[in-house]
Amino acid sequence: MRKSDGGENGQAQALLNAAEELFTERGFYGTSVTDITERAGTSVGALYYHFGSKNGVYHALWSRYMDAQSGRTREAVTLLRAAGVMDGRRLFLAGTRAYLTSAWHHSGLVRMVSDGDAPAGFAGVARRFSQEWARQNTKLLQLSDPLADRALSSIVTGSIGGIAREVADCETLEDADALIAKAIEIYGSLLGVRPVLAADAAEPAGPGIQFADAPRAAADGDGPHPR
Repeated sequence: MRKSDGGENGQAQALLNAAEELFTERGFYGTSVTDITERAGTSVGALYYHFGSKNGVYHALWSRYMDAQSGRTREAVTLLRAAGVMDGRRLFLAGTRAYLTSAWHHSGLVRMVSDGDAPAGFAGVARRFSQEWARQNTKLLQLSDPLADRALSSIVTGSIGGIAREVADCETLEDADALIAKAIEIYGSLLGVRPVLAADAAEPAGPGIQFADAPRAAADGDGPHPR
């Protein structure tokens, strides 16, 4: 990506929004630069100015999605920490719930990337994102055994992409919520803590994102973090 500073200006955002719609409708290779610019109401020159190429648009789109996911998981963790919940395992569960719920609201993008509909070389970019998540999770979990930290973080982080793909296939938000709740329950069992129940969720903080009720979570000794 080039001079758009993360795609923050209106024209760059319009291009990214149009690209996300078209890539999920037609696939990356089934969408042309002209398709994107026509839907965005901009010129071909504008796309090349901001992103350099169609490949650059794809990379910027994924980066925008992952940055937003990072913000949502961080917000979930911060909310519980503010309520006095410091158990990294519980913080992990809250962030993971936020991450997976958001994946349903971007199901087209999640399916596209998971199914390999991407430009050449993108696999390496996705791998680096995954490695960064694993590092964050290892720091958060902080179990008594450093080797257990690494192993558990790798197991959990490696599986979340597959669960996100399954969530993306859900027909309704209710179906997605049920699948996410089951995944969080399993992760909780693996980590040895009780996850926050879906009934405890409150305070939407984005499209469909729900975070645990902080006072209740603190009183229960519950809480959670991300993928």
